[in-house]
Amino acid sequence: MFDFEALEPTIDPCNRISFLLDWELTMKCNLDCSYCRTGIDGSHDNTTSHPPLQQCIDTIEFMFQYVDLYMQRKPKGIRYVVLNVYGGESLHHPHISTILKHVHQIYRDTYRLKWQLTVTTTTNAIVSKKKLDTVIPFIDEFTVSFHSENNRKQMDLFRSNIMYLRERGKRIKCIILMHAKPELFRLSQQMIEWCQHNEIKFLPRQLDHNPERHEFNYMPEQTVWFDKLYKDKAYNSQKHVAIPIIQESVDLAKLGRACCGGRSFCKDQSYKQRDFYISNRFPNWHCSVNEFFLFVKQINGEIYTNKDCKMNFNGQIGPIGNLNNKKTILDYTKKNLETGSMPIIQCQKTRCYCGLCAPKAKHKDTYSSIMKKYRV
Repeated sequence: MFDFEALEPTIDPCNRISFLLDWELTMKCNLDCSYCRTGIDGSHDNTTSHPPLQQCIDTIEFMFQYVDLYMQRKPKGIRYVVLNVYGGESLHHPHISTILKHVHQIYRDTYRLKWQLTVTTTTNAIVSKKKLDTVIPFIDEFTVSFHSENNRKQMDLFRSNIMYLRERGKRIKCIILMHAKPELFRLSQQMIEWCQHNEIKFLPRQLDHNPERHEFNYMPEQTVWFDKLYKDKAYNSQKHVAIPIIQESVDLAKLGRACCGGRSFCKDQSYKQRDFYISNRFPNWHCSVNEFFLFVKQINGEIYTNKDCKMNFNGQIGPIGNLNNKKTILDYTKKNLETGSMPIIQCQKTRCYCGLCAPKAKHKDTYSSIMKKYRV
């Protein structure tokens, strides 16, 4: 499947290259989906408490200070920052509206003239309209996740809230998590049809799951469905990676992946072609994930280059620091960016998930050549 030695996101005015600040505000969630890992290292943990308000405000200030260091060294045309506030379920944090208000205040007071900020939240949208009304003024785009394990009442509320957000003039993207269980896969397909009928932007997503959880592997007919989806989104590509169709269930994330945000890709600097689904294994490749991502886990203060990748600057999988030593991280980043000595991350992961769209290359010289367009 490996038919390329360099990868970049395509130029897309509707999906700009940005720096993504992923902020896991809380681990508490009102759902308990079977494919969502629990515990402190998972995606939700209801045994934890919501982080205190002042700690959250301090984190906002740190994230903006950190990303500003990178923005100073990017061309003006790509000085875009996206703050994704999620969880758990971030909208259930008791101080969510106050937190979002501080996001806008800090940005307006210090960074408004330096770079452009988009505030988004990834939410299951199983919240009251009263709650939505408190956050709508502070969120530019809602990324709503459809979970087919929801009951009928939850699904009705989900759809109702999507329509309500649209009525309020908000941008919406619906991420439809394609459950492998046949009846739930069909429910997800019905959600796609609903989005199409109501002209709601949507993106089907294959499940990323523990390789040992075989119940989330896809059946051959489901794999064929994904293969058609990905081929239809490819453009002028001579190297499209077709999904191998075998007569047994398969973990698609082991074979390849599409971008979480729906971006397409250019291979080997062939900018007139684009692929949507690609191989997602990059052993020892040089990767710019730190120049486009930051992940902050509020509950324990851990700070990573990326929420899935988690590669640090020492060639290891682990945090780059903690909120308890914010100044050390800022000083290290500032010094290395100013002197041009920021270490290049080399991938040590067996699979790439979030971070797939960060420019990367097998050879260092190719990587350095590609990255010239992303720096000043």
